[in-house]
Amino acid sequence: MLLTLFVIAIVLIAAAGLYCILATHNMIRMLLALELLIKAITLFIALAGAVSGKMALAQSYIITLIIIEVVMTATGAGIVIAVYARNGTLDLRMLTKLKG
Repeated sequence: MLLTLFVIAIVLIAAAGLYCILATHNMIRMLLALELLIKAITLFIALAGAVSGKMALAQSYIITLIIIEVVMTATGAGIVIAVYARNGTLDLRMLTKLKG
């Protein structure tokens, strides 16, 4: 019963993150949606470790994932701030003047 609740929670969190990525054009909302997806993955790894009995391995993966998440969030926030300072908007549809 408890396992089923965890699976349902993981699926709902992942679905909310995926929907937010697909439905929004705001860069901050997309960054938060990526956070939701990573939280769902973290919960899935914890659940898999608990089910398989390898919780120590799951915890090491989760710590690594948290470090990657922090770096991704800091980099993404820096990009969002730079885009807003340059263009005055966070709407992805307005970013047509990018040059590579």
